[in-house]
Amino acid sequence: MRELLYRRHRRAALAYARTCCRTPQDAEDLVSEAFLRTFQAVRSGSGPRGPWRAYLLAVVRHTAMEWRDRAGRTLLTADCDSWCRQAPGGDPQGQVMADEDRRLVARSFRALPVRWQTVLWHTLVEEESPHRIAARLGITPSAVNSLAFRAREGLREAYLGAHLDAAAGGGRCGHYSGMLGTAVRRGGTQRPRGLVRHLAGCGPCARAYAELLDLNATLRGAPAPAPA
Repeated sequence: MRELLYRRHRRAALAYARTCCRTPQDAEDLVSEAFLRTFQAVRSGSGPRGPWRAYLLAVVRHTAMEWRDRAGRTLLTADCDSWCRQAPGGDPQGQVMADEDRRLVARSFRALPVRWQTVLWHTLVEEESPHRIAARLGITPSAVNSLAFRAREGLREAYLGAHLDAAAGGGRCGHYSGMLGTAVRRGGTQRPRGLVRHLAGCGPCARAYAELLDLNATLRGAPAPAPA
């Protein structure tokens, strides 16, 4: 299991660590330490209870905060060091996870059609009634409910897709990776045939699909994440 989790999440953790560290070797060391701490947390019963990747990336950033100025030299990039100096007290790891989640929600929200953004904003953030939103949009309250349902599903699909790595090889992987969030939310029976064939022959995409299945399980039955 440890080896599977390492293969599935190492690339994303390393990409994240490189945004924190000045040198590739420091980024590699940071990822190794983050995996070690995460596995130790799992053994002690205090590890991730939701998406594994979000927890691991939080550990990467939290560990980077601890490693500032280690061995008398600056390890972190200027942006990361500035972030560390401004980070509030309390639970820094929890704060990093919350910040990362808000970033993904905002990115997912911006990817939606404007009409979906509008109905989500007024339902999830402003908490307005369907009748009031209907007057704003020039449609019926029933149509507002239908539009809001589609928009929430679209946000969940975009949120799942935001957790994926950028496609490493481009080409076919880039084409099919964009389908994964939709395929997960709509169920395995509705996967396009081309995607099924690609997953059968592409290890990285198959691992990404499995990761999204895990994440989707934590979203099932939960309200759509609200844009901040």
